[in-house]
Amino acid sequence: MNTPGEPNVTSLSYNPTNSIMFGYPTEPDFDLAEEERISRLKRLLSVALVLCCIYLFSGLPQAVQVFQGCVATGLGLGDSFYVRRRNLLARPWLWKAVLVAVPLHVVYLAVLFWFDKVLPHVMTKSIIFMPILAAGFGIESLLIDRIVGYFEPPRHPSDGQALTPVV
Repeated sequence: MNTPGEPNVTSLSYNPTNSIMFGYPTEPDFDLAEEERISRLKRLLSVALVLCCIYLFSGLPQAVQVFQGCVATGLGLGDSFYVRRRNLLARPWLWKAVLVAVPLHVVYLAVLFWFDKVLPHVMTKSIIFMPILAAGFGIESLLIDRIVGYFEPPRHPSDGQALTPVV
């Protein structure tokens, strides 16, 4: 028994910002739908990897470029628009951002393929081009986030969301 003035340690308080899944509390910003999209993107990239490996070992021309293009496109555009902004795809301002981001992605692929042509004995080794793809993905994600931020309409306090200052 608790004495008056002592906190009740036998009761559990409910915090609506944290939900419980499988008996464990989740993070405050946990989104199950986003986690499922990440899982589907991983499966898509895994299947693309297997198909590209088959294509690579078949001896067809530009096999390394096909592989690099599939991985770079799946990571860059798939993560930026499908995983993180799937619920916003019906909005016209996001499609404006997509139309600006696609030429950026094409330039990224053109530079990547140019390096393949200029340095054929270096850029065809996965130990070299996989870190380059990872760094390119990071840079492209940051640039796409800035592009989306440019086209995203400002939030109004009447929507229940505070305006965020631009830094």
